Amino acid sequence: MRKQTKIYFLLLILLTVFFLVGVTTQEYDLASGGILEKPSMEHILGTDVIGVDIYGQVSKSYFSSMLTGLCAAVFAAVLGCFMGVVSGYAGGKLDMFISFVINIFLSVPQLPIMILIGAFLGQSRANIIIIVALFSWAPIAKIVRAETLDIKNSGYLKMAQRYGGKIGYLFKVHMYREIVPLVAANALFVVGKAIIQEASLAFLGLSDPTARSWGLMINKAISYTGIYFTDYWKWWLMSPLICLVSVTVLLRLFAREFERSIHS
Repeated sequence: MRKQTKIYFLLLILLTVFFLVGVTTQEYDLASGGILEKPSMEHILGTDVIGVDIYGQVSKSYFSSMLTGLCAAVFAAVLGCFMGVVSGYAGGKLDMFISFVINIFLSVPQLPIMILIGAFLGQSRANIIIIVALFSWAPIAKIVRAETLDIKNSGYLKMAQRYGGKIGYLFKVHMYREIVPLVAANALFVVGKAIIQEASLAFLGLSDPTARSWGLMINKAISYTGIYFTDYWKWWLMSPLICLVSVTVLLRLFAREFERSIHS
């Protein structure tokens, strides 16, 4: 594994520990201080308009967003891998049809469609995971299809086919080691993308209102009119915003370095 990959992975672990401390030491759903308290030793990021500790909310939002991102990534990885392998291996009309579907999902504007689907499906975390995954599998499927086509034309796979090897056996024995690392690397990109998309839907009020989310925190902060005339924005608004940006950037850097380590 590349040195940069290890560094980014270590930073992710340190961030997780930092947020875990917030969840275990602070109330994130009950008032534990005064209204709009400034950062102090008791509340290191202050409190919001109802006295709930912001550090606790930010920490809970991290694990909530990561759970959404990981679930969406697994769903998208499994679906993308399956569709890509079937498309590349089968060829013919089935390949043309699946490629057409992949191109449709790659070309449609994602956020407006996600907003529309989210409005119809309702506000729940399961629906958010499904929506995000549906718009994340296509890039994985396209990469897997291209890799499958390369493997399909290799001599060892053609030899295995002549001896009666079926798709399940061929994937497990000959294709697994080439395809799964690519899927894993691209699934990491999906995690960061899913966190951004979940925060966007939460900001627009299309996620579970009872769940903690950085997007929902930002929405509540800017909805408070007094935030524009006070210093409250420095801890109430900037805290979730900085966390959202830093975590997604770190995930993307880690995914990029992980992908490079696979090809090196």
